[in-house]
Amino acid sequence: MTQDAAPSRLPMLIVVAILLVLLAVALLWPDNEPDVVITDTPAISSVAPEQSSVEITAPEVQEVQIIEEEFTAVTLVGEANVEELAPIVEFVEPVIELVEPEPLDLSDQAIKQGLITALRAPLLSTLIVNESIIANLVASITNTAQGTLPENVSLLTPPTQEFAVFKKADNQFISPESFIRYNVYAQTFAQIETADLLALLAQYEPQILANFEQIAEPNADFTDTLITAINRLLDTPSVNLPIPVVSDSAMYKFANPQLEALLPAQKQLLRMGPDNMRMVKAKLRDLRTALASKQQDIK
Repeated sequence: MTQDAAPSRLPMLIVVAILLVLLAVALLWPDNEPDVVITDTPAISSVAPEQSSVEITAPEVQEVQIIEEEFTAVTLVGEANVEELAPIVEFVEPVIELVEPEPLDLSDQAIKQGLITALRAPLLSTLIVNESIIANLVASITNTAQGTLPENVSLLTPPTQEFAVFKKADNQFISPESFIRYNVYAQTFAQIETADLLALLAQYEPQILANFEQIAEPNADFTDTLITAINRLLDTPSVNLPIPVVSDSAMYKFANPQLEALLPAQKQLLRMGPDNMRMVKAKLRDLRTALASKQQDIK
């Protein structure tokens, strides 16, 4: 029984092996690919059934169309046409026309208005004389420096109020009202800026020097003369009130001989009163300092 069973299972095993092979091929082979028969290999007619051959055709290759694009060539800046660039605005240098200043009006009316404007002192319109302003200015400065004060030479108009005195016992004294009449002169002079005074002297310097040369000593310097005149006024002594005076048939004089011996310009400063004299002296000191500093700069 044993010998008959072994040969009988052999055909069955061959059939099972073939089925397994076929099943594996069916499961593992891609679905979308057709059956391919390789014609160079001879077919085994005894094992596999006759199969129809499938002709393999090459896939159709679509022609790639190349589109040529136009490119603009880049031009280097150095090779660019200058005319095609943005226009360069050429700088035109402005033409400066030199306009000659108008000649200085030297009429007394123009000089007076110039003083009022430059010194910013409207009250000067009633205080300054109307004629020979520059000539009277130079003469007043020169005479003060020399210690004289002619009555016919004055830069300022006299006050309208009269000189007044009051009596106490047998003595006469200068009345406070006599001092008050000079308030407007002292206050106006004290409020003027020293720089404005110097600028005014510089503006009329040629006319001032021309008048100064006519009356001054040879080789005299106007600035030195002005500083000397200022020093004369600053040397005026201060006195206590009331100030006694005496009268003769024509005028009043200081009762104190030392005061009466003062220079005419100094006695005139005393008649303005102590308060007004302090204001005038303060401005004179400022002016003297400025003039001295100007001389140092020149030297």
